[in-house]
Amino acid sequence: MFTVTSSPHTTATLSVTSRAMSADCGDGAGLLSAAAASRKTIPPPGTPKSSAGTTLSRNCATRSSTNSLVPSRPSTVCSFAPIENGTTMLNQFYHSFIFRGNVAGGVWRLYSAKSHVDDKNASVMVFEKKQQNIKAQARFGRNNRLSLSDLLKYELTQMTALVHPRILRVVHPLEENKELMAFACEHIYSSLDNVIVEETLDKLEIKLGVLQIIDGLSYLHNSAKILHGNLTPNSIYVTINGSWKIGGFAFAVAAKEPNVYPCFPWSKRLPVGLQPDLDYLAPEYLITNNQSVTSAADVFSLGILMCWIYAGGKKLIDAGNNVDTYNVIIGQLGDALNCIADQLGPNLRDMLEKVLSSTVSSRPSVQFLALIKHFDDPALHALRQLDDISQEFDPAFKTSFINQTLCTALPNIPESIWFSRILIRFNEHLTEAVDLYPALFKSLVYMLEHCESHNIHKLRPWMRRIVEYSSANKGSLSSLILDHMAIMLRRLADESVEDQLFDLIISTTTGEDIHLKQSLIRGLPAMADFIPQWFITRRLLPAFQTLTAFLRAEISRQLEFLVAVRKLSDRCDSAMLQQLLTSVEMCEVRHPAVIHSISRIVQRIVTFEAHRLNDPGMISFHLLGPLVLGVSLPELSPAHFDDLMSSIRSLLDLIEQIRFKNDESRLKRTDTRRLCNRRVSMSSNHLPRLLITATRPSVGGESLCSFRKMSFLSADGRLEDRGSRRESKESRCSIESDMSLRDSISLHCNGSDASDESGIATGRRNRRRSWLDGYLHSCSLEQTTEHAETDRKLEPMRSGRASERRARTRSPTNDLLDSKATPARPNSFTNLGHNLACTLWKTFNHG
Repeated sequence: MFTVTSSPHTTATLSVTSRAMSADCGDGAGLLSAAAASRKTIPPPGTPKSSAGTTLSRNCATRSSTNSLVPSRPSTVCSFAPIENGTTMLNQFYHSFIFRGNVAGGVWRLYSAKSHVDDKNASVMVFEKKQQNIKAQARFGRNNRLSLSDLLKYELTQMTALVHPRILRVVHPLEENKELMAFACEHIYSSLDNVIVEETLDKLEIKLGVLQIIDGLSYLHNSAKILHGNLTPNSIYVTINGSWKIGGFAFAVAAKEPNVYPCFPWSKRLPVGLQPDLDYLAPEYLITNNQSVTSAADVFSLGILMCWIYAGGKKLIDAGNNVDTYNVIIGQLGDALNCIADQLGPNLRDMLEKVLSSTVSSRPSVQFLALIKHFDDPALHALRQLDDISQEFDPAFKTSFINQTLCTALPNIPESIWFSRILIRFNEHLTEAVDLYPALFKSLVYMLEHCESHNIHKLRPWMRRIVEYSSANKGSLSSLILDHMAIMLRRLADESVEDQLFDLIISTTTGEDIHLKQSLIRGLPAMADFIPQWFITRRLLPAFQTLTAFLRAEISRQLEFLVAVRKLSDRCDSAMLQQLLTSVEMCEVRHPAVIHSISRIVQRIVTFEAHRLNDPGMISFHLLGPLVLGVSLPELSPAHFDDLMSSIRSLLDLIEQIRFKNDESRLKRTDTRRLCNRRVSMSSNHLPRLLITATRPSVGGESLCSFRKMSFLSADGRLEDRGSRRESKESRCSIESDMSLRDSISLHCNGSDASDESGIATGRRNRRRSWLDGYLHSCSLEQTTEHAETDRKLEPMRSGRASERRARTRSPTNDLLDSKATPARPNSFTNLGHNLACTLWKTFNHG
């Protein structure tokens, strides 16, 4: 039963990895001669010499002609140069060589270098003839000894003539001497056989790379009319920016007729390195006496390559260079596909079953593969368009693509691809396209907001470039920057950018552009937490005074401005807050929405840090005044009115506390101990709480129930009814205090009490009544309206209806004690003494 096995990662030379062949395909010499004659790639035998008779080892330049595969293509001329510094013979063109490893199955040694001309990065590939060159057996004849170096020359000839974004681009032609062959190409990272085995690629990257191979093959078949012939992982190169490029044209052939290409059978008589890889070869190559193949042969090789890629480097066919084993596996490819069905997915697996069919006519064309559902992904299409953006010349199309297609696809693209592909494309093609900066900024700021912190430094050059351009050219870009300035201040951490952003804030605030001002006011709440205090104090708050004309008669602008003021208040100390609140005067205080926004500012300041409001004049003029005026507005909803009244009470309590603290401080400075001169706050917050109970007749008139009234002792000896007044949050007693107080002095509904009055009810009639018994007859300003009106109605009838009066105004217990006693106002000296005693107790025990 066939199983998918791992392909070992080979870095040795092809001379070491020669494999045995089991099928006899005829005379090797005859096949070699036919191949040489048909491909026209075998140079004349012998060692070329110069006219002076010297050899290549003496560094004399000669010409080695290699006929082109496609008619009318010029042959490649190689000039031979000496080895310098033991690296390459290209030192006169490139510098800063860095060895990167072996590529293409160990055939080429890869170096990174920089050009002397423009200092651009490039890659230099070097082939060592003495160690790596492979030659055919000597029995084939000296004149027909095909070698690996000959195939590599032919490969470079074809690759130089082919110009396409999916074909590896040669930037310097082949240089050769006795020991080395070298050429320079675009900057590449490695070959695909190394990348797939050594690294883990994202699924989106794999899809994109496969589509690039499909694009390259489609160009070869339809435009160049060339069959690649050896599409393997060794022949695919990955550039430094992540693009996959096709190379390895050592076995490419041109079409004799439309879609008809010469076929050269795989033979056991030739070394493996001089033939295509059997594991990626189409079955029709092994048909006896088959003289031609179609482009479907490359489609089959592409299918095997795709299986290897998606399986993470596991070969679908691992025949070990044995034709018999290969034929057995070909008959079981369906079972082999089932082994990697999870990695392929259902759509791709069904398509690959057709691609790997032994029947040539059943295989689809290569361009049809790009249309299957597996590749139907908006993010994938966006990346493909971005790769080809340099070929687009319509600025409107570029703007629309970057502004809409790419920005929409970014959330579905992994972050690694943002920096390995998207940002690199921006650097390559769009650095000088200043007209695209507004569209680019949206994508860049999205990356900045959502990327990991270790990737932020990669975005700083672009942000600096865009901000500098915006400073020099005001317009839509400035509006975009103002809208996203909070993200830049929060994440970028670049001082040069921050300085320019602060200058943009001030120039916008004091400028004439209304649209920019609106963008700034809307963005201020989000950026308030990231603006330094020195900037708010020295530059921003003074600039606010220039917004009077901008805010006049524009309620929506005023509301947005007050939202910014509320958020900025969190960053202000007392002095800054006073300066900030002066800007509230620029808003219309007769509008209910504006009044509500001012109320919200008050609540935020009081909740956040109320001690910053330490100036009664500022509170009264800038905050309390507008709120008091707003109370009279009939448009206020009940909820907004309650909210407004709560803010007013908070400000009044603050003013009272400030005055009380100032009086205390002044008394302490005078160092006086006279109690009569001590200032006591009139607020109920500083007075003891008492629960007064009086009995009232029930509705039936027979039973009695208690009527309870909460009062406070004022400084002048009166009882203050504060039952209807709102108590501040700080003055509310705890649950424990209320419970203990209720247990000690409350009266019960049955008329009994634990106080001295209950003792009177039990028979101690000689005890003098408390002045509290006459509370309901006193003329205190804190009496309830109901009791006062009752007393006025009953006063003319006092003599005739004394009993009814007593029932309405006095406790029945007191009536039983003394029916002749007349209630009187409490003695002022007694009340004052009691009040002073309570005040002293509170001062010295809780002060």
